[in-house]
Amino acid sequence: MLGSRSYRRRRIDSYSALVLMLQCSIEQRFRRRQAVPSWTPKNLQGNLRGLNLVFIGQQQYSSATPTWNVGRSKITKVRGRDDTFDGLTAFAPFWATAAIFSIAGDVYSMLGYKGPLFAALSWSVVLFSLLLLLYPRRTELLIGLVMVSLVLYALRMPVASNNKTITAVMNGAILLSAAVLYLRAAGRGAALARMELYQQIRIVARALLAIMYFYGIFHKINTDFLDPSVSCAVGLYAPLARPFGLEDNLFGRYLAIFATFVIEAIAIVSLYWKRYFAVGFILALVFHYVIPISAYSWYMDFSSLVFALYVLSIPTPASEALYRTSLEFTNPLRETFGRIGILLPGAAVMLVAVTLVIALTYAFPGRSFDMMVHSVWILIWAVVGGAAMVVLSYVALQNLPCRTVSSPRQPLWVYLVPGLFFLSCLSPYIGLKTESSINMFSNLHTEAGQTNHLLFPKPPYMFNYQNEVVKIVDSSEPHLVRQSRAGNYHVLLDVKKQLRRKPEAWVTYVKDGETITRANASTFAGEMPSLLERKLLVFKLVDFSRPKSCTH
Repeated sequence: MLGSRSYRRRRIDSYSALVLMLQCSIEQRFRRRQAVPSWTPKNLQGNLRGLNLVFIGQQQYSSATPTWNVGRSKITKVRGRDDTFDGLTAFAPFWATAAIFSIAGDVYSMLGYKGPLFAALSWSVVLFSLLLLLYPRRTELLIGLVMVSLVLYALRMPVASNNKTITAVMNGAILLSAAVLYLRAAGRGAALARMELYQQIRIVARALLAIMYFYGIFHKINTDFLDPSVSCAVGLYAPLARPFGLEDNLFGRYLAIFATFVIEAIAIVSLYWKRYFAVGFILALVFHYVIPISAYSWYMDFSSLVFALYVLSIPTPASEALYRTSLEFTNPLRETFGRIGILLPGAAVMLVAVTLVIALTYAFPGRSFDMMVHSVWILIWAVVGGAAMVVLSYVALQNLPCRTVSSPRQPLWVYLVPGLFFLSCLSPYIGLKTESSINMFSNLHTEAGQTNHLLFPKPPYMFNYQNEVVKIVDSSEPHLVRQSRAGNYHVLLDVKKQLRRKPEAWVTYVKDGETITRANASTFAGEMPSLLERKLLVFKLVDFSRPKSCTH
């Protein structure tokens, strides 16, 4: 009897083992069909989604939606798609869009006029940006875009553009934070935590906006910005007021000048007054949306950069609301066309803009290629920037007043990047560079020991570069002669850099009343700029006329 019970127990155990093996086999086949890695247990998937952890290079759940679904049945449900919020997913599309607007401003690099390396890097920026729009949860795509952009910036140096410099600083902060978090996680066998990366870089983004607005006010406290006949604020106001016949209205001109100070001051306060952030946020959105439409300069890259930095800076509840609102728009596109559907509205806007500009060019011939390109991207910005402004404003109003959510304390080194950037923006006053210091469109003059700034009777130079100002009389380089005949002077270091690049060139100039004839690279053989001076120092043309006209 005892032996019979033991035999039946062994048979039951054998049947149980067989059933378990069949069940495991079926589950493995099912997982392969659903494109879920068979080595990933369900409970681990849940933990990863709950903690918002992502390995660089790991298969991520955002890829569950097929890239292409044109001509097939509508996707009603996607197994494995992760729609949980993390701040980077809300930020990534804006950062990709800002990169596209930025690279579009250098169309000649994309066309190969600056060499194959610049063309390859420029198109790489476009490629990474489009992929990031399609896969905003892919951390490796964000890092790839950051790295390619930084390499391109390094090749361009010295860079006069303030927005490109701000972008490079932000990209550097993203790369630094990602590297630190990745090494720390790898040391304990964990993953790079996207939410930790988001919390760190949002501190930098908010600080960069505050620095930008602070110096946007500080550099403009000068006699010429306050002069309605030459103020850069009027330069932006006039094209917008011209259709209404108000470009010469004195009240409108003064309103433009002082509104600049008021809007930027409110923006600074609202960045750190989280409960009522929407007040300054919406004002800043409208301001930065309008200025590219003035067509005064290529402002689309700057405004799209500011929009992206704001997406990082707004309180987390507002960022999550932005993400949820975006899903309401993108999910129908993804369900109908696959992931590629996200790009279709932008492609349609570009097609319409190009068609319209070409038609107008045929109707009104004589427009330059540069003007055509600028016009196309203004139209694109009018639609894309307008849609972004409306959505962001809607989200802000939904969160007014915004519930405060405490953020985890971050290490002090996170503040190092914006701290160094703040100091670098003091460069015009201490005798260093006069470009790339957030002094764009400020009418500021600090060269030759003179300044129009109301807080300094004389610039407190710590370096002598700006004291060495020369007047070019003649040169083998026509552009130098043209600049001089237009009334401009040059910082001597810039002249040396140009002679170094072209040793056969020569220049005759006047410095401190002394004329130096046909100076060339050999004349300055022992005084040529070092690598750091060539890469970091860039100067505006010097204009001694008063009042000082707005240049850039």
